[in-house]
Amino acid sequence: MERGTITIKGKDVVINAPHNEIWMRQHELADLFQCFVSKINANVRAILKSGVLDETKVCRTYYYKNGNSVEQYNLEMIVALSFRIRSYNADAFREFIVTKATADTSTKQILIYSDWNQNAMLN
Repeated sequence: MERGTITIKGKDVVINAPHNEIWMRQHELADLFQCFVSKINANVRAILKSGVLDETKVCRTYYYKNGNSVEQYNLEMIVALSFRIRSYNADAFREFIVTKATADTSTKQILIYSDWNQNAMLN
């Protein structure tokens, strides 16, 4: 199963989402945000306890053939974590998210006026 991931190099955020889904493991998130796995786990617990996110939608368990398992978290949880963790990479990721969310995606508006008895006018 191919999972999407996020990497940060300097201020550059690279999102690799082959199936438009991102699921990352605790240790990958710790690497991403330059912190310990225990910080990731504590913040995940706090986010879930607050009820801000639904655990059934943002967390999943992947089971290996040998019986071991690992928790994975989706983009919604990753964004929430980025606002709770203070690190250079978390700052870079937050900036990336906010920039993308507030990007000017407006297009030129075209006014079409039509009078049933007259020709249409384009502006």
